[in-house]
Amino acid sequence: MDKKELRKRYEEQDGMGKALLLEKLAFCKFADNYDFENYFRIGELKDSELLCLVSFLYHHECFLMLMDIMNHYKERFIFADTSLLREFEPDNTLMERISRIDILTDV
Repeated sequence: MDKKELRKRYEEQDGMGKALLLEKLAFCKFADNYDFENYFRIGELKDSELLCLVSFLYHHECFLMLMDIMNHYKERFIFADTSLLREFEPDNTLMERISRIDILTDV
């Protein structure tokens, strides 16, 4: 792909697509080989490698790419510890607040 094709692809995008393309270009330019290769094997990464990649994206302000990774691999970022809930006793204030923000509608 040359500059002309890249510019054409950029012009064909909507606002979000343009922003994502710019992030991907920045990532291609600034990522070292380690982070670049890790991006293409996210599903195989150890937690520490995944967090390094996420940190790189965050520090280079690639927030759309970061959001995409976090949406597709959200189970890797959520560490459910049900033992904390065993001793959890909700009070009236908490239950009222939960009902107001509909936090339990998707559960």
